[in-house]
Amino acid sequence: MTDPSVSAELRGRTAPWGRAASVVLALLVLAGLWLRLRGLSAEGFGDDEVHKWLAANRYLHGIFSGDDVEHPMLMKWLIVACIVIGKPLGWAPETMTRLPNALAGGLSVFVVALLGRRLFGRTAGLLAAGLAAFSVTLIGYQRVAKEDTLLGLFLMLLLWCMAEAHAEPRERRWELGAAASLAGMLASKYFFFLTPIPIVFYLWSGGWGVPLKRWVFLIGAAFVLWACVNWSPFLPSTWEYARSYTTGQQTVHGSLFFMGRIYHNLVEFFLDGTPLWFYAVFAAVKLAPLTFLLALGGLAVAIAQRRPAHKLMLSWLAVWFLVHSVSGSKWGRFFVSVLPAFLILAGYASALLVEKLRSPVPRWAGALAAVLLLPGGEALAALAHAPDYRLYISPLGGGDAKVQYYFPHCDYFDAGFREAVQYVAERAEPEAELSTEIDWPAHLYADLDGRPDLLQTLVRPGQACRSGRVCYVVVQVGRLYFLNEEAVAWLSRRTPWHVESIRGREVVKVYRLLPPESPFPDEVEHAAQN
Repeated sequence: MTDPSVSAELRGRTAPWGRAASVVLALLVLAGLWLRLRGLSAEGFGDDEVHKWLAANRYLHGIFSGDDVEHPMLMKWLIVACIVIGKPLGWAPETMTRLPNALAGGLSVFVVALLGRRLFGRTAGLLAAGLAAFSVTLIGYQRVAKEDTLLGLFLMLLLWCMAEAHAEPRERRWELGAAASLAGMLASKYFFFLTPIPIVFYLWSGGWGVPLKRWVFLIGAAFVLWACVNWSPFLPSTWEYARSYTTGQQTVHGSLFFMGRIYHNLVEFFLDGTPLWFYAVFAAVKLAPLTFLLALGGLAVAIAQRRPAHKLMLSWLAVWFLVHSVSGSKWGRFFVSVLPAFLILAGYASALLVEKLRSPVPRWAGALAAVLLLPGGEALAALAHAPDYRLYISPLGGGDAKVQYYFPHCDYFDAGFREAVQYVAERAEPEAELSTEIDWPAHLYADLDGRPDLLQTLVRPGQACRSGRVCYVVVQVGRLYFLNEEAVAWLSRRTPWHVESIRGREVVKVYRLLPPESPFPDEVEHAAQN
């Protein structure tokens, strides 16, 4: 076992894994892949995922404009590759769209091990990899077709290269690796505000003598690599879409339900938007209790000692939490790019505790206990919640009974909606109206179920159920907004026509309204007067 305190100085070459540790790491990566790949189409598309699916299909026809250009191209290229392979094999659209992230999630287990070993030694690296393989929350969010998984993977590769460059300043290949990782990170998601993380670490750790000319070269190399993969920002059609996006013309909902109430959830609200403590709560209730408590212990050691490895971790956490907490827009999936930091710190704290056991027998017993309690605890939670991994809530947060209290939008991610639309499609009258909060998935699944005749509307005053047709209104537990709360409250007085449940909890309700009924009470009163 390597001493975590010695490794934290970031000096010299990293100690090799050794045969036994390599076998364990390979098994962890395979286990992590299995959990992420298993049943990828068990849940229907979330609203954002439909945009990825449609954009990737446009790429196949050489069309690179349209919606979703606010996100880079890399993930969509990977989905294109999965469509080319999977469509002839009969794979489900959900599987093809989510497969790149599931594979990247498995690879992230290996990268967590590399980063953890470089920073705090082999024991910490293996424990962190075990946590990454089995973390119920990380698995759940890495199965979603959003860019955060790739962003987190490339961010970890960037930090690993920075740590290696600090330890071996004469090995310039690490700087090139960092530049390539930065390009991959920004080709995954336009989170430019995370680029200060390596700069803060470089300056805080005293640097390793990179001249200005070298910096210019590395930045140029990163830009060229980024542009080769992600050239849509240079298209005039993207500029026009970006103009409408940044001025709020693409905003559909603009709010989020969190801990029992609705908040404005747009960037421009800053501290008046979703609360500062959103991500602190997320960490506390979405990690297994021991993982979270040991991560806090590792963080306390890092703050107290501030060795080079600690400075890298603190730079990662400080910049990430600063920029995400002051933003008025917060989403649970964003946490994917910082969650591994908690796993590495938990592995580090465990390795420190094991290191204090000097005799061989107690030390190995302590290592076995750490494996059973840390990765083992996460694995039990993952197996108990599969395939609905995101629905885990820690006992520290009140357990799974509170899943609809904390982050229902992020955790459910439109699960159950596909089945609700299928139910309506099988039974609805010809040319009936389907009113929802997510019209893109509604269109997609209605068409797949042979019902293109259904009129699609959003649950908005003056829009929903105003067509004079039988109207089916879909209410999702994760999609309560300022714009629809009046309608949801009014409909809750009625008995639903149909209910979709997940793990024993009602998540999607369908209400059948006859003309001239409306989900909005003011419109009902107006219709009665006329």
